[in-house]
Amino acid sequence: MTEDMQLADVPDLAGVTEDKPEPFSDGWYSGEILEKRAFTDSNGNDRIFLSSDEPSQNGAGRNIRLQVTLTRASDGRTLNMNKLINYRTEDLSQESVQAVTAHKDKVKEGEQWGTLFRPFMALNQLGTLQRIAGVRQLQRNGNGGLDIHPLFGKKIYARIGDDDRNPQYKMIKEFRDVAPKKLL
Repeated sequence: MTEDMQLADVPDLAGVTEDKPEPFSDGWYSGEILEKRAFTDSNGNDRIFLSSDEPSQNGAGRNIRLQVTLTRASDGRTLNMNKLINYRTEDLSQESVQAVTAHKDKVKEGEQWGTLFRPFMALNQLGTLQRIAGVRQLQRNGNGGLDIHPLFGKKIYARIGDDDRNPQYKMIKEFRDVAPKKLL
């Protein structure tokens, strides 16, 4: 190539650019809970992510990790994510459930959740899972956790937003069994 290349000599480069799909924006999407997600990563390694209910790392509670695929209505593009729900077995005791239920009315009147906030959040999310599963009650799995098999293949609605730890990524902020007013 010569140094005195003219502007007219520059070829059309439009076909060289990479066509990237529009990123998923914050909002509500329909999705499905999967038993497992399997794929080959960019390095050629087979990767498998399972939905599970396992003891938490510090052993104080349990973590339900659900593999979810979300679908954008406008173009059918999917986004694979997971949702982590932490609970303690004592959250499922009659005493805890009764305390949270009794305190709900006080919160409506302006009182704070205090020490009941964590059990309230856990029970709220587990109640949503129960409705999604379509069961009257989630059952024990025999390993100290809950049987999450009734959730596999069930439709959910998830609101995504920036990941709290890394805003470059998205996370499921909220999920429900009933469609929101605006679905992306």
